[in-house]
Amino acid sequence: MDRAINWAYLHETRDSFAIEKEEPSEEKSRRFVQLLRQAHQGRALSEEYLVELQNSTVSNPFDKATLFRHEQNHLHNGLRGAAGVSYVPPVPDLCRELMEELMSFSNQSARHVDPLVAAAVVAFGFVFLHPFMDGNGRLSRFLIHQTLCHAEALQNGLLLPVSVAMKHEESNYLEALKGFSKPARDFWNVTWLDADQMAFEFVGHSSIYRFWDATQSAEFTLRMARRALEVELREETEFLEAYDHLVKAVNERFDVRGSDLSKLVMMCLDNGGKVSKHRRKQFQYSVPEAVFEFIEQRASELAAGD
Repeated sequence: MDRAINWAYLHETRDSFAIEKEEPSEEKSRRFVQLLRQAHQGRALSEEYLVELQNSTVSNPFDKATLFRHEQNHLHNGLRGAAGVSYVPPVPDLCRELMEELMSFSNQSARHVDPLVAAAVVAFGFVFLHPFMDGNGRLSRFLIHQTLCHAEALQNGLLLPVSVAMKHEESNYLEALKGFSKPARDFWNVTWLDADQMAFEFVGHSSIYRFWDATQSAEFTLRMARRALEVELREETEFLEAYDHLVKAVNERFDVRGSDLSKLVMMCLDNGGKVSKHRRKQFQYSVPEAVFEFIEQRASELAAGD
């Protein structure tokens, strides 16, 4: 279980960055894993704490926040001009007011609501408010974990790798986000001035952001939690069981260098139970041919349930 949970922390980090189309450096990954583990400390949400978290998830010093944003931001879809603005979060003053309410919900009301529903409200509510100029997406997914830990639904360092599940269902994740962001965009008049300068005029009512329908967000979060538990963690646990079985079986019959055996077994399991010709050639001077055949045979028997 410890190895499966360690896998979950690493892949939760990797896939949370991947959703943002980023490849995290080793240092970024290490910091984000530390962040996930620190969530078990049960700290209440505050502006100071969220700023700390934001600073830990971004590396560009110019993007590090000191407070919630004091300027308007927006999301861009790559098109030119105003047509490229796909979502506009609330103005800074309203954003700050609603962030206070969201933090209060997370710290108090969340204990009286199903933890996964509370996690959905906090995570999606956060990303819809977009309180920072950068790092909001990664933080919103971290807040699922933080809310579950704060509600004591996850203990002893456990983790639901929801970002891994979301990465596998990225189109559905985007649909859940667009369920709010797309209609909210209609209440903004956006004028392109020049270069990257835009003028934003909100023509709606604050209730759009204040009383949003979280049904789709909650349903999606529940599905991802179930997938994280019943698919992602289960598959990794089964992989580790098969890995242990194969390594033990080979060691009982052959004398193979540990590092070579570990790599071969992993490659075989990742390749549908076959050791590729490339790998056979790569290890031909350190691993006897009979070992390749034995690994494939035992892998096939495991797949068949023998």
